[in-house]
Amino acid sequence: MSTVPYIPDNAPFNPEQRAWLNGFLAGIFSNPPASAVAAPAVASLKFGVYFASQSGTAERLAKKLAKELKLQGHIAEVASLAKIKPADLAQQENALLLLSTYGEGDPPESAVAFRDALFSDSAPELKTLRYSVFALGDSHYEHFCKFGIDMDERLQSLGATRFVPAAVSDVDVDAPFAQWVADLKPHLSHKPAESNVAIQNNATGHVLAGDTPAAPPAAEQPHLFTRENPYFSELRERRALTRDVSSKLTMHLSLALDNPQMHYQPGDACGVIAENDPALVDEILSLVPFADSSSVDLPKLGSMAVREALLRHLQPTRLSRKIVQHFADRTGAKELTTLLLPEEAGQLDRFMWDRGIIDLLHAYPGAITAAAELAGMLPRLAPRLYSISSSPAAHGREVHCTIAVVRYRSHNRERGGIASTMLADRVDLGAKLPIYIQPNKKFRLPAADVPMIMVGPGTGIAPFRSFLHERQALGHKGRNWLFFGERSAATDFLYCEELRSMTDSGHLTRLDTAFSRDQAHKIYVQDRMIEHGAELWRWLQDGAQLYVCGDASRMAKDVDAALHTVVEQHGAMDAEAAKDFVSQLHDDRRYHRDVY
Repeated sequence: MSTVPYIPDNAPFNPEQRAWLNGFLAGIFSNPPASAVAAPAVASLKFGVYFASQSGTAERLAKKLAKELKLQGHIAEVASLAKIKPADLAQQENALLLLSTYGEGDPPESAVAFRDALFSDSAPELKTLRYSVFALGDSHYEHFCKFGIDMDERLQSLGATRFVPAAVSDVDVDAPFAQWVADLKPHLSHKPAESNVAIQNNATGHVLAGDTPAAPPAAEQPHLFTRENPYFSELRERRALTRDVSSKLTMHLSLALDNPQMHYQPGDACGVIAENDPALVDEILSLVPFADSSSVDLPKLGSMAVREALLRHLQPTRLSRKIVQHFADRTGAKELTTLLLPEEAGQLDRFMWDRGIIDLLHAYPGAITAAAELAGMLPRLAPRLYSISSSPAAHGREVHCTIAVVRYRSHNRERGGIASTMLADRVDLGAKLPIYIQPNKKFRLPAADVPMIMVGPGTGIAPFRSFLHERQALGHKGRNWLFFGERSAATDFLYCEELRSMTDSGHLTRLDTAFSRDQAHKIYVQDRMIEHGAELWRWLQDGAQLYVCGDASRMAKDVDAALHTVVEQHGAMDAEAAKDFVSQLHDDRRYHRDVY
């Protein structure tokens, strides 16, 4: 029998405090320890936690999941799909996969080789594997979470058994992720017979994690205008932000929001319903043996002329494996059939990267003979999303976008971005453009007095111009620090006068620039972060929130690596502790990324 400790009368507490503490101790020591209570033993299982990530979110969640599994007494190993092969998966008994969809329903670049190998005829059987998939995507796009869904179905077809149906998550991932983890817990038992594998609740076996969305906060008003029902906005202003001698063109656009139902918040994006270049459409139709008036049926849109479909609804400038496969089947071309081999996945990606269907039509005439055949292989033309660079409080009933015009030459053709060249070349001032607002609830301003660190090279400056103007108009007192980078200060310093004015007034507390080509060695925003790491660490210690906007494939990764370096160097942490610190920033919603 254990003795219950107590607080002696001469202890430095008043009678009320002493009575409360004695009651507290009695409550603890009068109950048997947890180890004495009979409970079923939980067997330790080994899990492979795999991720395919383009911007880092799936990787972050995979590491978070592994920690959760370890707290439950399991063994969890985290790995990118880029580091394993299907044969490795076949050796596992339990696997949890967190998979992002990229582009037109594709896997992230790092996972293409694994995807191709798993879908090949030589893929191993997976009859001893139990698994579940958490698919990440953006419901704005037609092929929402397609890679994750395809992987889930392929794993099942190879004999694997689901713990629970695949969960698909929109851009707000934290709540759906938490729900998926909660759904998994009852099924993570030792024996498959005990796992009580969930019955699929629909024909595909996929569930939308967090199916019942929470009511939006008062500030998040619902939007009347959507992708399917866009608002036609007048183009009021278009001006170059780069100088004529610059190697590229970045534009500032102002669009009217005369309808009071069109509203946005800083951090949101403007969706532009783009059209293809009519000259390209006409060239495509000149290479096929059917009239441009030939009728095609598009899902959800109905019947229309093939020219209309190509102009407004289909994406002809980007190749996919499906398109290459079709041309290979029709022509038997050795070059194409070789590219489709699993071991040639990297070469296939390079082949498709800067070509469109026009290149295959020229190279392999006669491969397409019917309008329905052409329409059936092309993906839908998705709207283009541009981070809004204006402030509702400062700029009234208009919305601003900061757009880099994409132009390049490859394989003896001049090419360009569909939307950016349309906005630069094919739309006149005063024209009405179909647009809508895409909310981004995870990229919002901090509280009025909270410090803010912004990293936005190139057009990544857009939401931070919005943030700065909004904070200035509303009188926010929180400190503001901006890292901006481009090629040259003389030609590419976007919004230079505005930023200098805000710096002079003290509203922009710090402005650190990185112009990569203005010195012998290239300097980027991540280099400036490390250079000013001690001050950056002090801001983080003061509660600053960190925002990153821009390119996902390189910049965001380099900035994240620089953040880890700063935390290690100035927080006196080893690499693992720094990872935990940055992960906690994510969990505390102090590290925000809008990358693409």
